[in-house]
Amino acid sequence: MSAPHATAIIEGYLARLDLGLGGSDPQRRRELVEDVRAHFAEARAALADETDADLLAICDRLGEPADLARKVGSTTVVAQPASAPYVWSWLEVAAIALTVMAWPVGAILMLLSRVWTRREKVIATAIGAVTFAMGFPLSAPFVGPVVGTLVPSLGSAAPLFVGTLGSLPLVAAAYLAYRLTRTNSPRVRLA
Repeated sequence: MSAPHATAIIEGYLARLDLGLGGSDPQRRRELVEDVRAHFAEARAALADETDADLLAICDRLGEPADLARKVGSTTVVAQPASAPYVWSWLEVAAIALTVMAWPVGAILMLLSRVWTRREKVIATAIGAVTFAMGFPLSAPFVGPVVGTLVPSLGSAAPLFVGTLGSLPLVAAAYLAYRLTRTNSPRVRLA
């Protein structure tokens, strides 16, 4: 005779085990769940008169599903595919070129790209934004008084200062191009 809640107890245990094995290889995961299912069937066959308490005792002998998943899953190594080197697509090439020639458009394309990390995007945007903000007509009331008093006080170094500010979009583009050349090493993750 079957226990009144046999299906709920067994299937609930197997569902929690399956959830705990979430990061492991799907084939190995199915095998492990089926092994535990077979263990339940074998243990149930040995019982003369099955009760819910008997099934719960079987679950207790197996242990918590999360612990069992960790113990069994720790022997499984799942290799992550090796990262391919970054490929220059039209979006990245256009972002780098337009960062120099038309900074706002280049910055937008750079932000749309999935190649650069958030940190790299923030750095490149901040570098290029300085020159754009200084040349933008709406910022003239704020930038004019500062630069207007600073440039004459620099004397012969003024052209160098202005040239450095003007070359910041080029620095941002060079930074983006440099960051495209980085490579990722293949990773192996333990499941």
